[in-house]
Amino acid sequence: MVRSLRGAWRFPILVAVGVLVASSCSSSSSSGGSGITPAATIFVQNFRYNGVPTTLSSGIVSFLFQNKESFPITHEMIPIALPTGKTAQDVTAAAQASGPTGGTNSEDLWLHIGGDFGPADTGASVVETLYLPPGNYAFACWQTGTQSGGENGPPHAAKGMVAQFTVT
Repeated sequence: MVRSLRGAWRFPILVAVGVLVASSCSSSSSSGGSGITPAATIFVQNFRYNGVPTTLSSGIVSFLFQNKESFPITHEMIPIALPTGKTAQDVTAAAQASGPTGGTNSEDLWLHIGGDFGPADTGASVVETLYLPPGNYAFACWQTGTQSGGENGPPHAAKGMVAQFTVT
């Protein structure tokens, strides 16, 4: 019996590629001394993301996320894929809605990409590395802390803490 080597190599190569992609899809660390050069430094102030690029090239991308609020609060920066026809405004509207899929539950409506950035308290920074294929994405925060120190406010995405970007 003659066996084709071409078919015998497919499985090990796919496994090796899968392990490489899985190990590089998402990692977190503090920003100190990691040696990572982020593609973008994104910071939050006044419940808004600042510094989010409008367009990025596909592939492995690192971001530095900083919480620069002037008051004690926890934020996060969750990367989500936006389905065709959906925008950051749809994410905000879902977070503003009431009912079983609104408010903080609206987070489950969106496909998370990789890990999340945070939670990060005021003054903290997080580095995250993601593999991003071409598509439309957004960063969103579903933390519920308030400027006055309460924990039971609306999700920050309901306040417009959503930033859209495209990967080409």
